[in-house]
Amino acid sequence: LDLTHYTGKGMDVWIAFGIASLELDAFVLHDGDIRTYSKMIPTKLLYPIVDPELDFLFTKGYYARVDTADKVIYGRIYRLFITPILDVLQEKFGYDLEFLRYLQSFRYLLSGEIGLTSELALNLRIACGWGLEIGTLSELIRNIHYKRACQVDLGLYEHKHQVMTKGKSEGILRVAGECFITILRTLTEMYAIEVSEESLASMKVAYRRMATDKIRQYRAMAVCNGLDYDLNLEGYMVEQFSDVIMTAGRSYLKNPTARQMPNWLRALSAMPDLREKLRKATI
Repeated sequence: LDLTHYTGKGMDVWIAFGIASLELDAFVLHDGDIRTYSKMIPTKLLYPIVDPELDFLFTKGYYARVDTADKVIYGRIYRLFITPILDVLQEKFGYDLEFLRYLQSFRYLLSGEIGLTSELALNLRIACGWGLEIGTLSELIRNIHYKRACQVDLGLYEHKHQVMTKGKSEGILRVAGECFITILRTLTEMYAIEVSEESLASMKVAYRRMATDKIRQYRAMAVCNGLDYDLNLEGYMVEQFSDVIMTAGRSYLKNPTARQMPNWLRALSAMPDLREKLRKATI
């Protein structure tokens, strides 16, 4: 088993899963750029798992993406890209696809704050890139029943935000592209959907319509709640995200095979003492 060619955010998470599972029954994973961090974040994420009266194996946090000081709504990748593109995929491939309904059930799909048992962590393949959060949920649906997962309200907190760039391989556009690829790959794995240049073009057209409707909705929400709303910027971002559908989609067509770390069970079958060696090297 060759692990040397894997890189990126997912590789770091995979290593952390392995080391944490040596001594812990359950643990929390969260972003490292939280500006208003408190001990209540891991407490809230772990409580549904460790309380003996509950029966959860996985928790996912959600929170308001609003800067109360600057009165600005953030979460643009989720609001302006993920939410409408999931609606588009349902229109195109069917409302009966369980995976799409499953993704839409999460309050904030791109939250990096999760809690899980060590046993579950050892069974999950980990996406290497920025599609990590959606990739983790796609693995979750393969390994446990819905009723063993729950969502936790983490309230209001601040962390650094991805910047908008012109290049499709960096910033917000890169994150959006890798999330889209992860969704397409999972749909193909689960339902054998066919993705083509023509289907990507029709998705782009439908996305522009749905995302424009979302902009009207978010503007109304901002006005009603006394928040600032840059209508021109949000429209510009929708234009950029629509191009991501084609560029990321073509990238997927060229290489549809998942770039995922193998789960820890496989790694341990090949190298039984790998976790101990990693712990010694990193801690």
